[in-house]
Amino acid sequence: MSMLRRGRFTIRAKIVTGYIVVLLCLGAALFLLSSRITSMERAIDFVTEHDIEVHELSSQLEKHALDMETGMRGYVITGEDRYLVPYTNAKSGWSSDYEKLYGLIADNPGQLQRLETIRSNIEEWIETAGEQAIAYKREGRTESLDAFFREDTGKKIMDRLRSQLEEFRNVERELTAQRVDSLDKQNEDLQLTLSIIFLLIVALSVAAAATISGSIVRTIQAVIGAISDIAASEGVQSGKRIEVHSRDEMSDLGEATNRLLESQEGENWLQSGIAEVAVSYQGQSQVDQVARTFIAKLAELLGASYGVFYLRSGDVLTKLASYAASKGDPGAESFRLGEGLVGQCALENRIHAIDEVPGGHVKIATGLGESPPRSILIIPVHHEGRVEGVIELASLDAFTSLHLKLAEQIRGTLGMAIGSVLAQMEVKRLLEESQTMAEELQAQTEELQQQAEELKAQSEELTAQQDELRAANDALKKSEDDLKRQQEELEDSNLELTKRSELIVEHARRLEEINERIEQQNSLLERQASDLQTASKYKSEFLANMSHELRTPLNSLLILSQLLAENKEGNLFPKQVEFAHTIHSSGSDLLRLIDEILDLSKVEAGKMKIEMQPLVWEEILDSLRRGFQPLAQRKNVEFLLNLEESLTDRLLLTDTHRLQQVLKNLLSNAFKFTARGKVELRIYPTAHGEIADAVAFEVSDTGIGIPEDKKAIIFEAFQQADGSTSRKYGGTGLGLTISRELAGLLGGRIEVESREGEGSTFTFLLPASRPDAEAPTEGEVAAAESPLAASAPQAASDVLAPSVEWTSPELVADADVPDDRHALEPGDKVLLIIEDDASFANIMLDLARSRKFKGLVALQGDKGLALAKAYKPDAIILDIQLPVIDGWSILERLKQHPELRHIPVHVISVVDEPQQGLTRGAMAYLRKPADKESMENALSRIEAFLDRSLKRLLIVEDDVALRNSMVELIGHDDVIITAVSTGEEALRELETERFDCMVMDLGLADISGFELLDRIRKNAQLRQLPIIIYTGKELDMREEIELKKYAESIIIKNVKSQERLFDETALFLHRVEANLPEDRRNILKKLYNNETAFEGKRLLLVEDDIRNIFALTNVLKSHHLNVSFAENGREALELLEKDPAFDLILMDIMMPEMDGYETMRAIRRMPQFDKLPIIALTAKAMKEDRQRCIEAGASDYISKPIDIDKLLSLLKVWLYT
Repeated sequence: MSMLRRGRFTIRAKIVTGYIVVLLCLGAALFLLSSRITSMERAIDFVTEHDIEVHELSSQLEKHALDMETGMRGYVITGEDRYLVPYTNAKSGWSSDYEKLYGLIADNPGQLQRLETIRSNIEEWIETAGEQAIAYKREGRTESLDAFFREDTGKKIMDRLRSQLEEFRNVERELTAQRVDSLDKQNEDLQLTLSIIFLLIVALSVAAAATISGSIVRTIQAVIGAISDIAASEGVQSGKRIEVHSRDEMSDLGEATNRLLESQEGENWLQSGIAEVAVSYQGQSQVDQVARTFIAKLAELLGASYGVFYLRSGDVLTKLASYAASKGDPGAESFRLGEGLVGQCALENRIHAIDEVPGGHVKIATGLGESPPRSILIIPVHHEGRVEGVIELASLDAFTSLHLKLAEQIRGTLGMAIGSVLAQMEVKRLLEESQTMAEELQAQTEELQQQAEELKAQSEELTAQQDELRAANDALKKSEDDLKRQQEELEDSNLELTKRSELIVEHARRLEEINERIEQQNSLLERQASDLQTASKYKSEFLANMSHELRTPLNSLLILSQLLAENKEGNLFPKQVEFAHTIHSSGSDLLRLIDEILDLSKVEAGKMKIEMQPLVWEEILDSLRRGFQPLAQRKNVEFLLNLEESLTDRLLLTDTHRLQQVLKNLLSNAFKFTARGKVELRIYPTAHGEIADAVAFEVSDTGIGIPEDKKAIIFEAFQQADGSTSRKYGGTGLGLTISRELAGLLGGRIEVESREGEGSTFTFLLPASRPDAEAPTEGEVAAAESPLAASAPQAASDVLAPSVEWTSPELVADADVPDDRHALEPGDKVLLIIEDDASFANIMLDLARSRKFKGLVALQGDKGLALAKAYKPDAIILDIQLPVIDGWSILERLKQHPELRHIPVHVISVVDEPQQGLTRGAMAYLRKPADKESMENALSRIEAFLDRSLKRLLIVEDDVALRNSMVELIGHDDVIITAVSTGEEALRELETERFDCMVMDLGLADISGFELLDRIRKNAQLRQLPIIIYTGKELDMREEIELKKYAESIIIKNVKSQERLFDETALFLHRVEANLPEDRRNILKKLYNNETAFEGKRLLLVEDDIRNIFALTNVLKSHHLNVSFAENGREALELLEKDPAFDLILMDIMMPEMDGYETMRAIRRMPQFDKLPIIALTAKAMKEDRQRCIEAGASDYISKPIDIDKLLSLLKVWLYT
């Protein structure tokens, strides 16, 4: 009895007991119901078997009588024996039916008497009427026959017989009605009994549930209340604990929570203590001040009553400061390293604690007396591995483990502070010494100059004396002694001057050493600043690129919480369902916060890209109306959208997605701070300051307004007008910051006008025309890409993607996630899920199984391809970011495989490139994170696709002959083709029918193909319709770029174009190649036959790395391509001028002298090469990099490392376009 172990009545025991009681009651009720239902079944069987048979037999007796009468009359009239057949059969058959009927009513005397009367009448009629009339006829006694009929004896008997049979049936009907009434009464009683039993069971279940849940909920409420009280204390060491008196798991929860609270309080105390100590010594520049402050604060925190601080100088620790010390205290003033516990503690750099201190130690003195300490704690403080000092504390109480933990964590902080102050003091001392030495040097220099002047005067004086000596030869001897003395003085002066010069040199050397040390300090500061800048850069890059890592677990969290909230199985309590709703709501809020932080970090890191496109006014207004109208109704706030009429026909180029993001942020703020009144978005043209031609998006509200002193901070990150902890309105404060940054990226700005209590008006001024919305000029692109030319060449081993084996049996042998691969049977609908997130794959598998799919799961790209090859599933769910092989390569290989290309593939990924997915043949594209409803819709779309065996194709072509030939080429029994000649007809067909693909010409009679494409893409339901452009129009570069935004494929009409058209339509209609006619299959085989597809084709490879040239050339030549190469853009242009007969160019981007962008633009400027296919080889896979390739003149692109299958597919497409 584990549920009742240790005298506890556990929650499980309570629940099991309640269930057992309910089940016993339910079993008794079911037994009673079973007996009642068995009784009713017997009664019903009697009515259905007995009564119906009685009625049928009575009717059969009447039929026998009628047959005999009819047969007799027919024979009498005609005299033919064949009319006696009914008579004879009825005469011989009525007695057996009589016997059966007699046996059925044997328990009813009244009915038996009536039946006897009927029998007598039948026998009487046979004897007196039937046999007699037949005998008269046979004997030819006409007169006797006439007399017989005139007496009418037979008719009277027959009339009496009919009346008796009717009376017999009426009695039986009454009996049947009585039995049915009895059954109705029993049924009513049974229903009443069922209702009573149901109410009793419900009452008993509710009582048991209330009793059990009440005991649990009361305990949980007590725990929640205690935790809430503790949380309200905001980190204060309240000491409050949870008291639980139950004898079940709730007591364990209370004890565990109390332990957690104790641990949290201890951690809070540690952090608070560390913060207090760090704050205490800020602003102090002397080491003795830091020591006194620190030891006082540490003694206060640890409850110490005495303390000493020793500072290290060389190998000696000297007392620097003390706490609560008295005169005459014992203890040394200094220690050497290793001397005493203080010195040993410094030597080992380890804390020592002494409990039960013996006598002879310091006494802790108060005004009332002295007491010996109980515990001593010796703490070394260190900085960068070197002990800077030792603290010794004494306390009247024992030091706890928490005290020791605080001391361990804080000693490094103090060491750093001591080291910093000592370093500052050393720098200050060196500066003062340098200044002093400079002053001394200046004084010595001045003194030397003065001595030099004196020497010069003495020299002049000596010269005069020599002249006098020559003039006065007689006085020579007299002056000789004076001259010798003066020469000795001069030598002494020269010696002193030499010494002073050496001293000056020594001072200069010391000054140089000081300058070197200052330069070293400056260099260290510069390195630290550089490290800080690098860390900031890494932070921005990390935040800007971590979307997939954050969204993937959130995706599973949101879907699972939504499944729990729906509670389809009904096994969750309402409180648990509420918890699931709360988890889903919180997860959604977290997802929005992550999006905001990522957007802000992308802007700061310079990774936010703007994609300019025409703005559709109706679409953006409808989106805002759908998004905010329910909120306005819920808050009872009027919501107005006003677009000035002059703008309706005006073209505005901007990034629609970012514009909507700004407007949604502004409107969200307006609704958040508006409790009553209205919120209005007004859009109108204006001229404002330096923006001469602008469109104003003005969001006004009647909310709380913004104080004047808060207007400056509302656009700062994580700032709000009310930033207090008790503020009324939630939010991160990022919305307006992101809106301001996005407005700047779009070329505009946001202005605000507001008065507190009267509402606010935010105006987003957007330029109506931007010069940077156009394609970049050559100089801009070259400048932007100039680092490419200087980049290191890519290794040859990296240029070709490694060949991945995807047919190995080992890849399909074991399942990464338990799936249905070993339970497949013929006729099963099989869904292959290729997804590297096991949690999300399991969710998709459960949803698929709920729709009667059998599921296969692969967590790697190569395993997904192997499963597709081995099992040929009915449909595939595909992620893009996969290990081993990415989703794009998988999609490419599936669509090239003749046995797999018809399988519909639905992409679900965080990669936001739906157009690329549709272009490569996906049936639909869904971006993560996806909620359960979106995933259900995806599966519904797959089911609908699989259920439609016939696919629908729309052809829009004004040339009748060409239109008919296209229908003839594509048509078969697996596709329904609708062919129209005008754009308006196409739009009408698209509104009334659902098509799987559309082929259209650009030159139409009524509207242009571009206008038709634009109107189709404005319809949200048609945005994922695959469109193939099949035109003979010569397209310039801008038209081609524009078309690629709308169409999945562009085919120029020529000799080979019909084969390509058939291939593209087969791809997007997901046609099964094996079901096509032989001649159509031959077309596909010819297109996908690598041995003959490239015969005679010339290709120019432009690549600067000779290893890459070698690798690519060998691969291409093995497929019968003639390959020439150039090592940079200039060589390529020279080669094209000499020999222009190339069918295609492979162009690397990163090259010296002239990069790929500049080379492609130069080629496109040559008229003879404006249509030559160019495939760019780029090492970058970002969307903006690919777009830049297209704008520079590339027909297509492929990223390195190059997937050979994908490259060959591209070559076929462009060599036969």
